[in-house]
Amino acid sequence: MKKLFLLFGAVAMLSSCTSYLLSTVSSSGSAQPDSTGTFNLENDSLRISYSFTGDNAPMHVDVYNKLNEPLYVNWQRSAVIVGDKSYSFVDDEVKITGETSSSSTRYYHGSTYTDGNINATAKLSKEESFIPPKSKVSRTTYTLNQVEMYKVPDSLFKKSALNYNDGTGIVHVKEAGFSAANSPLKFRSYLTLYTLKGNQPQMFAYQHEFFVSGMIRTGANPSALTDYAAKPGNVIYNSRTTGFGKAMVGVALVGATGALVATDAALTEKNHK
Repeated sequence: MKKLFLLFGAVAMLSSCTSYLLSTVSSSGSAQPDSTGTFNLENDSLRISYSFTGDNAPMHVDVYNKLNEPLYVNWQRSAVIVGDKSYSFVDDEVKITGETSSSSTRYYHGSTYTDGNINATAKLSKEESFIPPKSKVSRTTYTLNQVEMYKVPDSLFKKSALNYNDGTGIVHVKEAGFSAANSPLKFRSYLTLYTLKGNQPQMFAYQHEFFVSGMIRTGANPSALTDYAAKPGNVIYNSRTTGFGKAMVGVALVGATGALVATDAALTEKNHK
């Protein structure tokens, strides 16, 4: 039994073989990230902030209204542009969030009856946002999660090292740097806003350009690394299970199944005695 527990522990460990791609974002304009990695672009009327922190490569946008009158964002006429492809800030899908619960009863003859319920809320993206004076609205898009950023030639990466934030040493990584000209990912944010003058919309637009200026490939969780533990806003996080992890999990599961069969057989024989 002890060996069996060790085997399942190995399965759990192997299943967590994950590689991380940490992509640093820079701006093609004059904006530089602040101490938290957030890009802030502002004038006398508003402040627009961009951050990329979080799972599934989000792009968070905050629009702060400095005016003494209302400001509006038309998300339907706003987009993220990657290459020559435009992605609207208005999601066409209905997002459903909620909780499910169920209970199962297994009968003697082997059949199972399951009873469950779901308590969910459907949310549709709004096409416009109203921003009162001296306040802000936020929106998140996962457009960048649709872009394959692993297709960068291995020849562009060089060996490097990062420090563990607990002071236990270094981890060897692969690192690549890019300019705006040869970046593997360049994208733009195009925002359409307006104010009302005599009930007539006075529309204007802002465009901001970004590109990936660096990449780190590592098997270490970013939360354990000094440079990334604080989750800077100018870093896009991507992760995936490695082929080795998937293969070894399969091997370990086969072994675990065999161990279960053997254990069950041994117990059955003991009980008969």
